[in-house]
Amino acid sequence: MLHRIVVALALTALVAAAPAAAQDCLHGRQEKPADRDRRTQALHLARAINAAEAIVIGPMPRMFRPLDRLLNVPPTPRGFTVHFYLDADAASYLFSIRDMLDPCRYTIFSDQDGRTYEGTALGGPFILKTGADGR
Repeated sequence: MLHRIVVALALTALVAAAPAAAQDCLHGRQEKPADRDRRTQALHLARAINAAEAIVIGPMPRMFRPLDRLLNVPPTPRGFTVHFYLDADAASYLFSIRDMLDPCRYTIFSDQDGRTYEGTALGGPFILKTGADGR
């Protein structure tokens, strides 16, 4: 009997916590000005990467460049991380800019087509457990 009560209380706590967890996202309806500024900087970074890649350098066919060779690209905003992938023949690229401070993992991503997308991880917030070495 006690076991059933404990399970029922645990399930109730999980259900009750679900709406509150959704409010923990940094880039939602209640976004704070500092988080909005960081998000705006990240969007500016995405636009700058695409703009820098749009500049054709050298003969055709078009070849894209690695991130560290792009000009006029601002620094990564605090708390964000950039992942940039260039395929082997430099004919296409893909990048993501993820907010590692946001429990919902707000992310901006784009590719050689130049369209920019925003989103969060499916399933909402999660807790990332790290080991002693930070991984």
